[in-house]
Amino acid sequence: MHLLLFDIDGTLVRVNGTGRTAVTDALSSVTGRPISTDGITFSGRTDPAIMEAVLEKNGVAPTQAVVDEAIAAYVDAMKSTLTAGDVEVLPGVQDLLSALDDHPDVHLGLVTGNVEPIAYEKLAVQGLDHYFPVGAFGSDHADRNQLPELATRRAADHTGESFHSAEHAVVIGDTAHDIECARAAGARAVAVCTGRYGRSKLKPHEPDLLLDSLPAVDTFLQQIPGIVATTDST
Repeated sequence: MHLLLFDIDGTLVRVNGTGRTAVTDALSSVTGRPISTDGITFSGRTDPAIMEAVLEKNGVAPTQAVVDEAIAAYVDAMKSTLTAGDVEVLPGVQDLLSALDDHPDVHLGLVTGNVEPIAYEKLAVQGLDHYFPVGAFGSDHADRNQLPELATRRAADHTGESFHSAEHAVVIGDTAHDIECARAAGARAVAVCTGRYGRSKLKPHEPDLLLDSLPAVDTFLQQIPGIVATTDST
């Protein structure tokens, strides 16, 4: 039995600049001053960590109250502006999720830095949200490394299966942060080169499996049990 925990941005979908614009607008509104996100990398980070980094760069103390208020404003902005046209489903994702959803030995979940409402909003506009009944989110913890274990516990509660991260969970993501959080939980790490980073950036972090893009379900599931030997497969 496998618990497959997917990242969202760069792994399942690609979102245009709507998110960065919403963060900028939210923080500018909350702080009452112009805020710049220039030079801040969003990929692989939790939304609270992004807010903190942007505030610090702009010389504003990232207190919990300010971060919480900014997150609330960000959620409102994204829900009011995000459309299907803003979200591109990445190659192979729709077919793979549909097939995995029907597989008796697989359960699906999310491990994402997005706060929960935004995670499901990004998926819902493209009809992908129903594949993921459970997950762990940036709204649960600013430290991404805490999320796989939480998602595993929630999946166990939801399914009645005795899931344990080290034995059953596989984290699928597109950044070094995804690989790191899998390692922190003792889970296996699958890295996919569909986000901002290619093989040359991801391979040094030694994922168990490195893919150029998400493959067909039969190939994907065949590779998972023998992950160590397939790090150069596509």
